[in-house]
Amino acid sequence: MIHPSINVSKANTFEEISNTLKNDILFILFKQSVKKKLQKLEFDPKNKNYVQFINIFREYCYEAEINVEEQKKLLLEKLSEDSFQYYFINNNLEKIKSLNDLIIYFNQGFLEQQKLIRYGSCITLKHVATGKYLTSCYVNYKTGSKEKIVFASKALSKSNSLWIVSCDQNNNGNPIIYGKSEVYLKKNKGILEYLVISNNYKSPSTGNWEVSVSIDSIFNKHLIESDSTNNNDTYIKSKEIVYIRDVNDNFVLRSHEFPFTIENETYQEIVGHKGRVDENDKWCIELFENE
Repeated sequence: MIHPSINVSKANTFEEISNTLKNDILFILFKQSVKKKLQKLEFDPKNKNYVQFINIFREYCYEAEINVEEQKKLLLEKLSEDSFQYYFINNNLEKIKSLNDLIIYFNQGFLEQQKLIRYGSCITLKHVATGKYLTSCYVNYKTGSKEKIVFASKALSKSNSLWIVSCDQNNNGNPIIYGKSEVYLKKNKGILEYLVISNNYKSPSTGNWEVSVSIDSIFNKHLIESDSTNNNDTYIKSKEIVYIRDVNDNFVLRSHEFPFTIENETYQEIVGHKGRVDENDKWCIELFENE
């Protein structure tokens, strides 16, 4: 029922009646009050019930008749610029054409966030060309450094094929950035042992640079790089294809079908090299979630 103070006698269509009601001073004041509520609305990233926040945000946007461009701006203002949600929405602004789209991308940001590789993540590295896992075990090279061997294993071993993405600062939980975040690849079990690409010792089969694990982490930092020049993503996600590059000597981690033998056991060699990157340098990085 329309209030008597609102004159709709000159309106002949439903649209004209609607426009008259929207131009009423009380409705204008109502929209202004809702906008104030919207501006005061805060997003708490620690609150896992983000659905409640986005539901209130949608309600206020609808009641205040805010257009989609302003909706995008308002939502980004409520997110930390350092957060993955901000990055994800800001990176997809052109695809967002409606309030429903905005909510979908807001929710998708949380789903994508679960795939991020972070400092402290437990991962596997699967060699793309051969389908074998980066692995180390308690067998030592007979030549070179005589440290524990690193090889590509067909079987995924929880004790030997899991690696922790670590650092020498208090960055645990922060996402890893392509080509920028310097990381150690630390064995998941036992004492502190790190992946090392040697610049002194040659690999046992092909004479490239030896790869081992060592308790000395000083010179073992690596960069995780994208395998595609067309990849504009900043953050590394599970199941993406990457290169592993040594920070100090620029060596790239490689495997191939060349074997080496120690005490009658045959292993697939993993090496470091400085040559042109190719299919043998590609690794699928994946979160190990059952640990």
